[in-house]
Amino acid sequence: MELSIKEIKHLFSKVSNLSDELCFNSSDISIDSRTVQPNQIFITIKGENFDGNDFIQEVIKINPLFIISEKKIDNQIPYAHVDSGKQFLIDLAKLIISKASSKKIAITGSNGKTTTKNLIAHFLRCKVGDQDVAATFGNFNNDIGLPLSIFKIQGNEKYLVLEIGTNHPGEIRELANIVRPHIAVITNIGDAHIGNFGSQVEIAKEKKQIFYYLNQDDIKILPDNINFFSELNNSKGQLFIVSSDYSNQANRLNYEYLGLNKIKFIYLDQEVILNSPVEGYHNLQNFIIACAVLINLGFDLHSLADGFKDFSGTVGRFNKISMKNNIDIIDDSYNSNPTSMSSAIDYLSGSQKYKILMIGDMGELGELSEQYHDQIVKKIKESNIDSVLAYGSSITLALSKVKNLKKDIYCFDDIHQLIDKSLKLIKTDTIVLIKASRFMKFDVIASELKERFK
Repeated sequence: MELSIKEIKHLFSKVSNLSDELCFNSSDISIDSRTVQPNQIFITIKGENFDGNDFIQEVIKINPLFIISEKKIDNQIPYAHVDSGKQFLIDLAKLIISKASSKKIAITGSNGKTTTKNLIAHFLRCKVGDQDVAATFGNFNNDIGLPLSIFKIQGNEKYLVLEIGTNHPGEIRELANIVRPHIAVITNIGDAHIGNFGSQVEIAKEKKQIFYYLNQDDIKILPDNINFFSELNNSKGQLFIVSSDYSNQANRLNYEYLGLNKIKFIYLDQEVILNSPVEGYHNLQNFIIACAVLINLGFDLHSLADGFKDFSGTVGRFNKISMKNNIDIIDDSYNSNPTSMSSAIDYLSGSQKYKILMIGDMGELGELSEQYHDQIVKKIKESNIDSVLAYGSSITLALSKVKNLKKDIYCFDDIHQLIDKSLKLIKTDTIVLIKASRFMKFDVIASELKERFK
């Protein structure tokens, strides 16, 4: 969005060598000293591992348009001082949102946020064009990433599709306050980041805050089978339900899973059968919720049939790739928690192919980590999976406790040893699921296998 210093000057505590008439585009803002370009704006952010204020002198050599800093700069370069770079990001994002004319959709949930957001954005771009749709970049969904995504909008888009995440109490209300959505969605309540919240009850309380700033006529969308439905619905906004229990109501999208990724939708007097563009039962729910959002944006149920063509999934998020020799690789390496891991195992177990699970640790489970990893091993034991290749201290410990799993179990101290073993096991008519939390870096496995079997 095009802005002037005059418009944002009230967000600064001091300015130096900055004209009120200087104009810039918010998309040229950077917080990364390694990638900032000449004539861009550099904002210093103090993080857990790095302090952007320490790199000011390096950035000055690049000749930025100006710098926004928490520290005084003894240089003639144009700069503005702020008490907190992070708070400035939030305040500027609020200003940009207030100037935008877009219909705003906000999505949260323990799982499925990114896939749901991508499905909605893909459909809208097919229908109205790229220029009229803006969406969260990747999974930029926290108190730094969300503002950076908002900085990329120009303000005249018809639709703005934003993902809102959290890993600590209070974050969702803060982010909802930035967005002030017209349509707000909770995909599910699970165990993601439970180590930071203590229980699903507290997670539900946190997720519910996405509805906090809804106006009377704004829409909140919930699956009727979501945990803590009554608690979540005790909030602002007009309820719209997705449900597998048929009822002919204007605030209800009915669906029936027909198998083989086919879903029958019924909304009022309309009925249509659609093929889901995403694999996995949990992703079917994401697809259904995305369709509910689109209906609430005014799209006819039948118009959904051709709006998801060429949707290619999201890298690292249950992204199924068919390779040579009838080998399928499911890259779910981006993140993992007990709910998504359980659903992924169910999907793998249902395949008729030779089934290999490459599994790593699930993060941010706190004191419940051992318990949840033990539960996943029990799930594996009850599944039809043929071979398990494990890497990570928590999952290998859980596997070591259980005898007679009746599967081929391989545990590794080195991720490359796991890759080497997998290359010996994968054969014609094999399906491989690669899943772990991001810090386990299982994307390395996915990249290697995709290259080997392309």
